[in-house]
Amino acid sequence: MRCALKSVFLLSCFKNKTRIVSLRCCQSVTAKNSKSITVDKMNELSAYEIVKEYDVPIQRVSLSRGLALNRFEKDFFIYPEYSDTETVRSLLQLTASLKKDIEKMEAQGKFVEALWDEYKLFSYTVPKKYGGIDACYKDLLTICEGLGSSLALYTRFEQTYLASSLILKYGSEKQKLYYLTRIASGAIQPAVCFPMFQTYVLNQVIYSNFQPTGYTSENIDNKTKLSASYLVNGSNPNFFLVFPQIDEDITCYLVPQSEQLTKENAEIRIFDKCDIRVNWLDLNHTLMNSNIILGRPEDGKRIALEASMKKIIFGAAVVGFMKTLINNLSNYCNAVLTENTRLAEKDAVKASMTKLALNTYVLESMCYYVAGFYDEELIVLLDVEEAIIHRYARRVLSEAITLTVNVLGISTIKCDLKFDRLLSNMMAALLLSSTEVDLENFAASKVITSYANTKAVHIDFCVHEGSFRQWRSLNKRFYDRIFGQVEKAVSFCDPNPRHFVAEHVHPSLKEACINLEHTMCRLDSLLDLLLSKHGKSIIFDCSVHKAISNVLECNLGMVATIARSSRSYSIGLKNGDLEVSWTHLYCSEAANASMADLRKLYYYFRFERLNALHCKIGQSVLDADGYCIESPITRNW
Repeated sequence: MRCALKSVFLLSCFKNKTRIVSLRCCQSVTAKNSKSITVDKMNELSAYEIVKEYDVPIQRVSLSRGLALNRFEKDFFIYPEYSDTETVRSLLQLTASLKKDIEKMEAQGKFVEALWDEYKLFSYTVPKKYGGIDACYKDLLTICEGLGSSLALYTRFEQTYLASSLILKYGSEKQKLYYLTRIASGAIQPAVCFPMFQTYVLNQVIYSNFQPTGYTSENIDNKTKLSASYLVNGSNPNFFLVFPQIDEDITCYLVPQSEQLTKENAEIRIFDKCDIRVNWLDLNHTLMNSNIILGRPEDGKRIALEASMKKIIFGAAVVGFMKTLINNLSNYCNAVLTENTRLAEKDAVKASMTKLALNTYVLESMCYYVAGFYDEELIVLLDVEEAIIHRYARRVLSEAITLTVNVLGISTIKCDLKFDRLLSNMMAALLLSSTEVDLENFAASKVITSYANTKAVHIDFCVHEGSFRQWRSLNKRFYDRIFGQVEKAVSFCDPNPRHFVAEHVHPSLKEACINLEHTMCRLDSLLDLLLSKHGKSIIFDCSVHKAISNVLECNLGMVATIARSSRSYSIGLKNGDLEVSWTHLYCSEAANASMADLRKLYYYFRFERLNALHCKIGQSVLDADGYCIESPITRNW
C-alpha cells in the first residue's frame, strides 16, 4: 500500500502550458535553497492572488487554508523524507556532535557560544551562491533541534537566519553580494530589532491599519532621524535590521555597527540564571540614508511581519529543548525514591510525562512535515503554518513549566540538574517570541480571508456558468433557504465524510482519520455559516481568532501525526507501534477539543454576540485601575 502511495503523482497545474508547482516525487529532494522563478514570484503574492492568477488549487498553495475549506489530497499522507541516506547520516552525526559538545561545555561551565565559530553555524543560513552551505528547510530544522539544548546558541542562529532570509528575499543584488557573503564568512553578526511596543505594532501590521504610535521618526535632508529604542535579541551583534515608523509606514533599514552605537549598547540579563542575552540598543538621534533601506519602502510592513512570524525553526529548537528536559526528568524520576517507591512509579508523574512527550511528538511531527512539503515545492506559502507552529511551541513551553514544577515540586530549587536554569530559559524564550494573541490574530485572519475569497470565486464561477444566480440580489426567502441549508450542514455529532482519508494510510489509523475528517467538515460548515450571517466583522472578533486558531492547530497536528505514524509503522521503524498509539490519543483529544471550540463559537454567534461584553468587562477594570468588584463580605449599611 505504501509503495502504491509513493508512486502517485499530484496533478500538475497549468496555465499557458507552464507548470506552476512541482509534481510529487517519491521522497523529499536534497538541499534546495532557492525555488524556481515561478514559485519565487508566487511567494510575493497573497494566497487569493496565486489561486486566481495561476489557477493553483488552494490546498496546494497553503495546507491549512485547504484543510479549512475541507480540501484534501491523498499525497498529504505521504510523510516527506530524505532521498539520500548518506545526507541523513552526516546531518545526524553533526547534530549529535553539537549536542555532545554543548553538554560538555555546560558541564565544565564554559561559554557555549564558542561553538558558533567552531561549527561555522552562520554558513548554514546563506545559499551556496553567496558563500554559504545550501540547506533545505529540513536541514535547518535538524540543526535547530540540536541547538535547542542551548537556547542562547539557538537565539544567535535565529537572528542570523532571519536577517539572511529577509535580505535574500527583499534585498537588491548589491545588498545580497555585500551582506550575505559577509554573513557566510562570519564577519557580520546580524540582529533583528523591534520597538518596545512590538505587540501593538504587529497588530496594526496584521490589520493593515497602521497609526502613529509615539516612537516615530522624521525626515531631515532626505535622511531618517530615529527617536526610538530597540530590543536586540542576540549576542554581540555588529549589524542591525531596524524598523522605524515614518508617518504611517514602517521601513526596514540595514544599520551597520558604529562607534556611537557601541557606546549606547547595553546588555540586559532577563533572569539571574538565564543563558539568553538581550541588548538594549539606543538609536535616538541616529541619522540613516535612504540607500540602506531593505527592499522598497512600502515593503516594511511585510518584512516586519515576516520577521516576527517566520519561526518554524523556533518550533524545532523547542523540540530539542523538550527532549533534553524529558531526558533529565526521566533520569531524575527513575533515580529518586519517595516513600520507598521510585518517583517514576507514581501515576501523577506518568500523566505529566505523557503530556510532555505527546506535546513534543506533535510539535516535531508538524515541523518536519511542513518543512518537507515546502522543500518538495508541494505548497507555496508557509505563513499560516509557521504561525500555528510558533503558537504551539509557545504553549508547549508554557505547559512544560507547569508540568516540570508538578513533577519536581520543591526539588526544583535544590536538585543537581539545574532545573531552575531550564525554567529561566523557558521563560526568556516565551518573553522574546511573538505573543499568542498576535499569532492567533494572524493565522485566523489569513484563513478567514482566504476562505471568503475562495468561496466568492466559486460563486462567481457558478454565476458565469449560469448554474447559480447572484445571491446578493435575491429576496428574504432565498436568504432563509440558504442559511437553513448551512445550519443543517453544521452537524457536530456525525459529519458526512467526503474524502475517506483512512483509505490512504495504515488501517490501524482509521479512527484517527475519521477524527480528522470530522473536524475538517465542522470547520468548513461553521466558517460558511459565520461568513454568510455576519460577514467580515468576524475577522476582528477575538473569540473567533482563538477558536479558529485552535482548530487549525488540531487539523495540522492530526494530518502530520497520522502521516508520520503511518510511515513509521509501515517501514518498521523502532517504536512504530507507540507512534500509532500516541497518534490515536492526540487525534481523539484534538477532535474533542475542536468540537467543543466550534460548538461554543456556533452558539456564541447564533444567540448572542458576547465580544462587546468581554471588552466592556476589561474596559471597566482598566478604567478603575484594577479589580473593581467589592469584596463579598462588604456591607452596604
